[in-house]
Amino acid sequence: MHEIDIAIVGCGYVANDHFKAWQKVKGARIVAVSDLNENVAKKAAENWKVPKYFSNLTDLLAKSDVDVVDICTPPQFHADLAVEAMKAGVNVLIEKPMTMTVKEAEKIVECQKATGVKAGVIHNWLFDSPVLQADSIIKKGNLGEILHVEIETLNVKHDFMAANEHHWCHKMPGGRFSEMLAHPIYLLRHFLNGEIEVSDVQVSKVGNYQWMKSDELCAIFRVGKKLGRLYCSFNSSRDAVNINLYGTEGIIKMDLINTILMFLPKRRDSRFNKGFDSLRQAWQIVKCIAKNAAKILSRRWISGHDLCIKLFAESIISNYDPPVSVAEGLAVVKTLEEMCNKIADLEKIERRTLFS
Repeated sequence: MHEIDIAIVGCGYVANDHFKAWQKVKGARIVAVSDLNENVAKKAAENWKVPKYFSNLTDLLAKSDVDVVDICTPPQFHADLAVEAMKAGVNVLIEKPMTMTVKEAEKIVECQKATGVKAGVIHNWLFDSPVLQADSIIKKGNLGEILHVEIETLNVKHDFMAANEHHWCHKMPGGRFSEMLAHPIYLLRHFLNGEIEVSDVQVSKVGNYQWMKSDELCAIFRVGKKLGRLYCSFNSSRDAVNINLYGTEGIIKMDLINTILMFLPKRRDSRFNKGFDSLRQAWQIVKCIAKNAAKILSRRWISGHDLCIKLFAESIISNYDPPVSVAEGLAVVKTLEEMCNKIADLEKIERRTLFS
């Protein structure tokens, strides 16, 4: 029995993750796809065995009865598409970043309030296994009060968006960072638990892609007395997403790429304790690897992306709030817009310095 019918709008790279995730959701089926390039929409429909394809959302809504419009286009199109779907009485799920400007994000929030439909955002790293484990440790009080959060997002130089001169991200304020920064911003908000203040942003250029004005970023954030630090690179030898949480009672270290979490409780300094700590860390890594292998072999593996979409589907079927609201999406966009504008200003200064 199918309880919700899905339309996917935008059939580019990220849409593949959405197709796979929806096919795992019990009670959901994809009944239509849309892309401005009709040939791309047709190919996606054939690949994923979807009965209908369109070149625009207006025709899709007129000729298909859908419960959810899943928006996978570049973010500069998100607001208009989301508003059109919501005004038609259809629930919407929006890829991150929800929008690139606060003004566009506010349009989505206002329309959701006016129509009363469900509207959610894909903040998928919040649902990765190490983050959920960290949430459990924090909830139990084992980490104590969080003092500082560090996030590193490392990307190889041949990252497909960075390496493509014609990718939409290079036309946005903040360049390649504009697509990436939503992830660490929502994680910082989550772990620092509040409205984050951007204290400082610094950028530099190391790589030789002429269309990228900067490819290294370091930023400092504050929520009250709590601090956060972000480092983002597009020159790394390997992809990595590392998160460190420093609390009054311990430290949590997360590796999202390899799905590993280590919790290091408070200790007294001694040779024995240092040696025991090394064994504790090694044992936690081995346990994580074993659990991950067991999940993969038993086909119980679920990514943060899959879980976020599954929970959104359940929020519609069971009529409760989406896992990530558009109000939260707006809060992230406020920080994202501020950071992208700072990056653009810094790049102008650096360019003037180079040619002066």
